[in-house]
Amino acid sequence: MPTSYPNPDGQPDKTFLKWPANNPIVSTEYIQARRALLEKEYALMDQIERVAAERRALPAGPIMPPYTFLDVRDLTSNASEPTKTTLIDLTKGDGKKTTLIVYHMMMEPDAKTACASCSMFIDGLNGVAKHLAQKVNVAVIAKAPPSSIREYAQKRGWKDLRFLSSSKNEFNKDINMEDVEWLGWKGQQPGMSVFKYEEGEDGKGQVRFYYQTTPHFANSSGNDVIRGMDLLTPLWNLLDITPEGRGDWDCGLDYVEKWDSVKF
Repeated sequence: MPTSYPNPDGQPDKTFLKWPANNPIVSTEYIQARRALLEKEYALMDQIERVAAERRALPAGPIMPPYTFLDVRDLTSNASEPTKTTLIDLTKGDGKKTTLIVYHMMMEPDAKTACASCSMFIDGLNGVAKHLAQKVNVAVIAKAPPSSIREYAQKRGWKDLRFLSSSKNEFNKDINMEDVEWLGWKGQQPGMSVFKYEEGEDGKGQVRFYYQTTPHFANSSGNDVIRGMDLLTPLWNLLDITPEGRGDWDCGLDYVEKWDSVKF
């Protein structure tokens, strides 16, 4: 970024603009509109940073029960039996990283596939899993049994994430990821939760709830939109920088049949 930004007063330099600001074939109308938009983009960036700071400063959340999950550690072998893993084990990890990000995958107990949006989201998480592993622990938890989770993960090519089944506990319902009244449907709910491991007063480890986000199906103006988790995946943000925008398009799974390279 040029040394002319930011100005001493902290405001964007109105003379600074990415290409094609100095191209003689560009209209004055475009340059003026782009500069006005640039200021709003800077303001949005600052707002995102302020909200992130407030999120980091949230007061301590509740201590979580010691849930036990069925851990699908081996995604390659259909013959392997799942092992039991606790929420404490997941969050503590190797002891060097003590924060856990959980993606709540919508996959019903009798389902063979996860929902299309969850599949898209986990495609992205799988792609950056090794990068995330440098700082935090990451897990995908679903209500489906381990065998169904493993089979679907194999079909999607998910190799770098840790998958667990909550089929034998009440974790999903307790954390408001199952049979949520305001959604208007029964079953599983998509979302992301963050937990933090800490040493308890009795010297034993415990897990504290830190943060949760889910899709919001309306905005402050009452418009029927799905937002809330879109900032956590590149798909929607990339569509937002195109002339067409995201519109009312939603991801699906039917495209897979058109790609010979993807085997379902």
